[in-house]
Amino acid sequence: MGVPPSPSSEDALSSTMHEHAVKWRTLEQLVQQPGETLVEFSAAGFSADSRAEAAAKLISNHIALLKDITNPSPTSQLELVRLPRSQAKYVDMFLLEAARRLVGRRLNTLEASMLDRFLALDIEQAHNEQMGEVWALAANYLGGRLQDDTEQFKGRQPDMSKEAGRAFLAVCNELGEPNPKWRALRGLIDSTSGQHLTQTKGIAAQHPDEAREEAARKLILNHRRVLQDITNPKPETQTNLQRLPVTQRPLVDRFLIEMSRRLLGYREDVEAEALHHILEEKLARDDKEGREVWGAAATYLLGRVQSVPDQEPGRKPDMSLAAAIAFVQEAEEVAFGEAKFLPVLDGVPGPAPVAPSSPTHSDQ
Repeated sequence: MGVPPSPSSEDALSSTMHEHAVKWRTLEQLVQQPGETLVEFSAAGFSADSRAEAAAKLISNHIALLKDITNPSPTSQLELVRLPRSQAKYVDMFLLEAARRLVGRRLNTLEASMLDRFLALDIEQAHNEQMGEVWALAANYLGGRLQDDTEQFKGRQPDMSKEAGRAFLAVCNELGEPNPKWRALRGLIDSTSGQHLTQTKGIAAQHPDEAREEAARKLILNHRRVLQDITNPKPETQTNLQRLPVTQRPLVDRFLIEMSRRLLGYREDVEAEALHHILEEKLARDDKEGREVWGAAATYLLGRVQSVPDQEPGRKPDMSLAAAIAFVQEAEEVAFGEAKFLPVLDGVPGPAPVAPSSPTHSDQ
């Protein structure tokens, strides 16, 4: 049993719900109105239907979500880190901004313009280190809470469709991203839509641009979920795969950043190349723990990634076959110094490496 919430905590929750009620009602009206919409940042990568579905679901359930994220005595999904009720205002601001980005800016609509202005002002005035921490935790919580697949949590119906769930998480992760390297990587894929970052090294250079960029985009937009999956202490599916302790998340996160960086590549100009090197993650040559963690993370991903329907019956492929090959080969190269994975003719990924050697310390 948890500690009963204090009156001040409950007051903070009630005050927040009252203070933001008009903004939520405005968003509810906007999502139901047809019209020209300007969509920015991560949301721009998703269809209007998937964004509208995610926005409508969030808006109609925002009070339940707010209470759930700040629940002092949860009875399910106890592994998820919740926030205190005293932080309800920051949590609700996070949900409001996520909904606003999913809805998009309705052009030539007075209500939408006013809402944009009010929300931006609220965020600017309230922004501080504490709010950033709350938003990061809220994004983490929602990444573990959302169900967009019938296989994800047995006995629970999906919260929304797969594509709507991806749009929702992309926006949440964007808002809650505390790591500047992930923000930079996300910015690169957002700013180069339709353009190939053709400068690559090592194994990435052996793959078609479309394949490695698909793999990079998939990882960058879903890195929180991948990190949580690799370090899930109580997995309900694919229990045959060896996961890593939660305490190793920082090292696993560095591994995923380096994978993303190499898969994405960079444009052929001085500034882009400089950023590419700034984003680099390297292990010291005597970092035995780092080598082991990166090797275990790569081995997990080789067993986890799905590229064809028959590989895991009942589960949709994570990405195309070409992207999956680029993904797992890059994982091996980052962790072991070389890619040993070879696809077999029917498209099912081949065996994991026999044993880890030493991880790379710089670009190949």
